[in-house]
Amino acid sequence: MKTILFSLLSICMFVLKAAAQDSTATQLTDSIPAFSIADSSTFTGKYKYEGLPFEYMVVSVKDSSLYYSGGEYSGPLAPIAGKKDSFDASGQALFTFLRDAGNKVTDLQIDYQGQTFTGRKE
Repeated sequence: MKTILFSLLSICMFVLKAAAQDSTATQLTDSIPAFSIADSSTFTGKYKYEGLPFEYMVVSVKDSSLYYSGGEYSGPLAPIAGKKDSFDASGQALFTFLRDAGNKVTDLQIDYQGQTFTGRKE
């Protein structure tokens, strides 16, 4: 009887420990940021647009985050979880950096008020 009780207790402890480890692994994966400021040089630069009230959108680093500026528009860019190279511009627009076949950022697509604008990196 003691052997059966000891075996059941051991199995319960094993299951609890395994569940705790699985939960920790999931939390670590969820907390890995989609963007690191170390990646900022990939995105920074001037992007040329046509047909907009400004000619260039400039992406730079300010206060340890990406920052955009073009015409009268400016502000911080917040990475969007689960979407590579996509950033939220204060809930006003979606900025998506587009890459070429060599994985180099070549364009900046801005989705604003139902319209899409694409600028070429210079």
